[in-house]
Amino acid sequence: MRWPDVFLINGPSSAGKTTLCRALQAAIAEPYLVVGFDDFIFMSAPRYYRGADTGRQSHLDAFTASGVEMVTTSSPGAPIAVAARFGPVFRRILESMAPAVRALVDGGNRVIFDHVLHDEAMHQSCIRAFAGLDLVSVGVICPIEILEARERARGDRVLGRARGLAEVVHGFMSYDLTVDTGSIPTADGIAAILAAVARRS
Repeated sequence: MRWPDVFLINGPSSAGKTTLCRALQAAIAEPYLVVGFDDFIFMSAPRYYRGADTGRQSHLDAFTASGVEMVTTSSPGAPIAVAARFGPVFRRILESMAPAVRALVDGGNRVIFDHVLHDEAMHQSCIRAFAGLDLVSVGVICPIEILEARERARGDRVLGRARGLAEVVHGFMSYDLTVDTGSIPTADGIAAILAAVARRS
């Protein structure tokens, strides 16, 4: 097969992207690195995201304002939806993610990029960084009720984050294929991705 330089796997929080990425890595004999959005975020000091990795972010101070604050965007009485408001410290991290993946590829590595496109600026960063590379893009979708059940079970995300992201994360790009992790097992999702790669070869 003609293996891509980058698999760009994009979807909302709690959609099962990391599970899918690790399963894809295991299914391919070629050496791929898995690099995730959270890997970059957790390089920062915890004071910049305090509470964003719990069910409710109660820590709001100068550090979280520079990093990330979770802001409720839903109307009163509606199901809760939460968006991330990034400050300058985290914005620099976001702008460095795709270029860092490109540096890995330029160093001879293939990468499965477990990403969460929050806004158009992040999408444009990917376009610039991955120009000229062979890329396969995968949109990971999942019914909102399943996302929210997973979110509650995990306990390491602000409640409402999945809903807030599900409404925006797929609005910036089209995909080579989509995988619905709420309706098919991981193995079937991997088979669909590998079939899409084979069709390109």
